[in-house]
Amino acid sequence: MPDQSMRILESMMDVAAFRHKVLTSNIANADTPGYKAKDISFQDAMNNAISNDGKSQYNIYEAGTTMSERDGNTVNIDIEMAKVAENTLLYDTAAQLMAMKLRMRKAVLTSP
Repeated sequence: MPDQSMRILESMMDVAAFRHKVLTSNIANADTPGYKAKDISFQDAMNNAISNDGKSQYNIYEAGTTMSERDGNTVNIDIEMAKVAENTLLYDTAAQLMAMKLRMRKAVLTSP
């Protein structure tokens, strides 16, 4: 049975993966007239996952900055790319920590 830290790391990866889909959808729709950029709160989703034994609910909200005068789109590519980079770091960090914990467990189990 996974310990609490493994459940938290797994939740971090799940939340970051979901957020990645939301952010890349924004980027894909950067030229769609009237499209409103979306996001989730990583912190809120993690708090939800921790209090619900790893099961998170995602509250998607409109996150656009300034609406384009030309087509009503609120996607700012620079902001979305920065969010993707930050989100990728969160995911990679959780994956590295999980791998380290698994290596430590393996070492304990295989030591004489």
